[in-house]
Amino acid sequence: MTKKVVITGGQGDIAQAIVRKLEMAGEYEVLAPGKNELDVTSIGCVEKYFEKHVPDILINNAGYCVPQSIRSADLKKIEKSIGINLAGTFYCTAAALKYNPALQIVNVGSSAATKIHATWSSYCATKAAVVMATKCWAEDGLYAVVISPGRTKTKMRKSLYPDEDQNTLMLADDFAEVVMKGVRKEYPSGTHVNVNKQNVKEIIRG
Repeated sequence: MTKKVVITGGQGDIAQAIVRKLEMAGEYEVLAPGKNELDVTSIGCVEKYFEKHVPDILINNAGYCVPQSIRSADLKKIEKSIGINLAGTFYCTAAALKYNPALQIVNVGSSAATKIHATWSSYCATKAAVVMATKCWAEDGLYAVVISPGRTKTKMRKSLYPDEDQNTLMLADDFAEVVMKGVRKEYPSGTHVNVNKQNVKEIIRG
């Protein structure tokens, strides 16, 4: 039986890599809306979207990161970071659950959830909160896992670190292979998997 998958932040490099893996599997109907179709920060937009598109599997992938010190932070950027990374994850999950109580949840986290970055405080804090929310949802009887990528070769990463050696980065397609393990429920609910270039091949094999 074909399962419907919705991937938020669907136009990003990681989302598109996940789309390719799902389509190759041939068992899924895949929807990957961009922000114009699904603004995860808008409760009204989220409710309308999931009323129309009820997923079996929700992959909360939408993310936003603009490094800035809290000493001189742009409040609008803080609001956007919390809105996309954290509130959006809650809005989409709650709205989808309203129409499908058996929803399976795969959250795309970040290694920043467990690492300290002086100018990434809103991103680190929101991603850490997603990890804890995932564990709470598992305790609440849902199937929810969080897969956290480390440094990954994406347009977003390139914009943050234009001079970085691209050969030191994990490929989005490799990370997507690990996300597929969550999609296939190969991890116990509540699991947090940290993935990076050094361990991704071992995780895929394992």
